[in-house]
Amino acid sequence: MSQTKTEILLSNIPHLQNKIRRDPVSYQNEFRLQYNHFLAELDILKLNPSLKSDSLETLILFIAHITSCYKSETAEFPKLLISLLEKDAATLDPTLRKTMVQALILMKNKNELTSDTLLPLFFNLFKCRDKQLRELLKSFIVNDVKRQNLKGKDNKLNKKLQNFMYKVWEDGNEIAAQKSLEVMIELYHKNIWNDSKTVNVIAEACFSQNPKVIATALNFFLGTDKPEEEDEDDEDIDIQSLQHSMSVNKKKKSKKAAYQKALATVKKKAKKSSKAESTNFSAHHLLNDPQGFSERLFSRLRASSSSSTIRFPLRLSMMNFISRLISIHKLILIQFYEFLVPYLQPHQRDVIQILAFAAQATHELTPPDEISKIVECIADRFIWSNCATEVVVAGLNGIREICIRSPLAMSETLLQSLIDDYKNHKQKGAMNAARALLGVYREINPEMLKKKDRGKNATINMKTFVAPKYAQFNVVSGVEGAEFLSTKEKSDKSEEHNAEESGNEDEGPGDGWEGWEVDSDGKDSSDEQENEAEEWEDADSDAEGEEEIDDDDQEEEDDEEPIPETPTIEEKIVKSVPEKRIELERILTDEDFKKIRSIKMKQEVEKLSGMKGKEPTMTYDSSSDEEEEEQEDSEFISPTSLLQGVKRKRTDELSSKSEEPKQKYGSKKGKFERSSLTNKIKSKKSKAVMMMVHKREVKGKAKRSLKDKSVSARIIM
Repeated sequence: MSQTKTEILLSNIPHLQNKIRRDPVSYQNEFRLQYNHFLAELDILKLNPSLKSDSLETLILFIAHITSCYKSETAEFPKLLISLLEKDAATLDPTLRKTMVQALILMKNKNELTSDTLLPLFFNLFKCRDKQLRELLKSFIVNDVKRQNLKGKDNKLNKKLQNFMYKVWEDGNEIAAQKSLEVMIELYHKNIWNDSKTVNVIAEACFSQNPKVIATALNFFLGTDKPEEEDEDDEDIDIQSLQHSMSVNKKKKSKKAAYQKALATVKKKAKKSSKAESTNFSAHHLLNDPQGFSERLFSRLRASSSSSTIRFPLRLSMMNFISRLISIHKLILIQFYEFLVPYLQPHQRDVIQILAFAAQATHELTPPDEISKIVECIADRFIWSNCATEVVVAGLNGIREICIRSPLAMSETLLQSLIDDYKNHKQKGAMNAARALLGVYREINPEMLKKKDRGKNATINMKTFVAPKYAQFNVVSGVEGAEFLSTKEKSDKSEEHNAEESGNEDEGPGDGWEGWEVDSDGKDSSDEQENEAEEWEDADSDAEGEEEIDDDDQEEEDDEEPIPETPTIEEKIVKSVPEKRIELERILTDEDFKKIRSIKMKQEVEKLSGMKGKEPTMTYDSSSDEEEEEQEDSEFISPTSLLQGVKRKRTDELSSKSEEPKQKYGSKKGKFERSSLTNKIKSKKSKAVMMMVHKREVKGKAKRSLKDKSVSARIIM
């Protein structure tokens, strides 16, 4: 029996969808039939939510695609899907549930739904045990919030979603809390939610009962979950070479596609570079109450370590985070230093990291009495003759990092004993670490050193040296090193002035006077010059006579005591007025700061080498300065820096890297093993002895010299 046209359309949903998009009015009856079919299927699903229905999935996607054609008829369609997902999301079939979510996303992209009604539902759907659905929801939420805040911050929506996320964490569902936390972190990295409220909400996740949530929050603050930046070198494409190859070589679709892709990449890079860069503070600086937060987190750490409810790597991350907060905000948390002392053992797991945390938690406001306990503990347990070189180096470097931040933590007797024992040690790593500690105290407090250990510069500057005190800050009144620019500009001007004077001396009497008119009196200039010369001769003779008289009276004046001249009021005012600073007169440029760095470097070289007044034979590199600034400005200590100078054994390197040793150079004769034998070798084994006696190889072996025999024996061995 042949089907009618209407029956064909009703059975072929994609074809009907295409027809409705072209002419919605003509196919209105067919749409109503399909919509009624959807309502009937939906009523059946409500009776049994776990029922799987392929026809219902097809109808949901069909109606979602054509809602813009029949707005009045499909006004209740999204509400039906939302109500069903709110009630029976956990019991629905996974494919049907995902289809409903995709239909809602499709309608949201067509601006038929608002974010206020849709996003809270999607956060609730994080509770479903469906990994693919959670990834779909996470990507959509991040992109939708980014789209909403593209033109300007939508504070109303952001505040509503942040409050809703906080409620999700309080519900106690671990999966929903984990995913909502990942959404907030990704939005922070995309500079969408980069305010203090977002950071404080993420910080509250550190007190969750779920270890995964705690690890996610700690990794955010420690910077271990930052998205990897794409290498710019990989995207640098030579467009001219591609155009040349397109015009010369054989035309292919693949080459054309590569050219179009490269062109799009270049345009995208140009568009990205034209946007203004947004600078943000670090997440550590946006915490509302760093002192209270660090105390709460430390109490959680101490409780978890005593009951072993949290794994040791997670406890290490908590130690790292607390030490960073103490370093950045200059906090006083004395109990934290007492907590670290039992962990400072050479056999302790990850003891290098704990040493770095102890040094990282030290600053100039930390009481020296508390830090001295850690220094003495490290010296007693790490630095003695029976310890391995790696242990001694780690201990000395750890003490050095602590003393850089708190010089008063080291006692004079302990410092002298460490330097005397390891300054000339036979192990190079320990010797370098001890000399680095010696160099620190030469700059900070040379009074604690013996006279022979102070060095030349420290000994010279002992008269003007002032020992550091507890909680002492160096207040800077202006740009450091700006006075170098003013002195340099003055010297440049004086050099120019001297050059001009020397140039004027070389000029003739008529040079530089071309185009000038003669004096109106008409007097000869040569007569005036002669008269002036005679007057200057008389004045010189008078001055010589006065000098002779002064020389005779000088002996009498030497016996008398010099009477100090009282300065006038004007001289006092001139002395009291400070010189004008160059940073107040004009804005300093990058070139000025480069000059300041180069002058400082030159002075340091002169100071260290003793070649004051001479030009140091070294070139200035701005890139190296930038690298040094990055190292100096780094707020945190890497554990690998505490093992500088330790030479690892070859066996340790091979076991740690799990690499095969490199092949040695030399002859490969007798070392190469074949996987199979050749026919020639096989024939030798199967032949009789008398058939091989007259061969050259057999005769050669019998007539070999002693040297050849030793070489072959060495190869066999």
